[in-house]
Amino acid sequence: MKFKYSTASTISGPLLDSRGRMVKRPILWLALHSADGGAIDVPAVIDSGADTTTLNIQYAEAQGIELDNTKPRIIMGVGKGQVPVYMGMFPFKIKEMDIHMEVPAWYVDSENVNILLGREQFFETFRIKFEQDHDTFEVVSAPKLSKK
Repeated sequence: MKFKYSTASTISGPLLDSRGRMVKRPILWLALHSADGGAIDVPAVIDSGADTTTLNIQYAEAQGIELDNTKPRIIMGVGKGQVPVYMGMFPFKIKEMDIHMEVPAWYVDSENVNILLGREQFFETFRIKFEQDHDTFEVVSAPKLSKK
């Protein structure tokens, strides 16, 4: 399925690049089940530079997901220097495709991170084709890779 890139924004308005053009990102809308039985819709950036899906720890709390707080790991690239993260599974539904899935995720306590859909498992489930020059990206189900 093809999607349009979405304009990135800040509190003060659209985010601009070094040329003064609006920054656009490959964003999918996800539906999450909350711990109280409700549902919330959230944007998630498809991030080919993220090894593992990384998201704000607030989503674990909102969904009632228990994290392994005994073994924090350290990652780089989502904050200032090294950042501790906690392992957990991230269940969600891709709204436009009506696909439910669950991927391993790093949960981080950082206001700089919302949801970054990383390569581990997500890119093994879908073929992702970025066409920034056409302002579109495509997400297509891919055959599961066989384990060797």
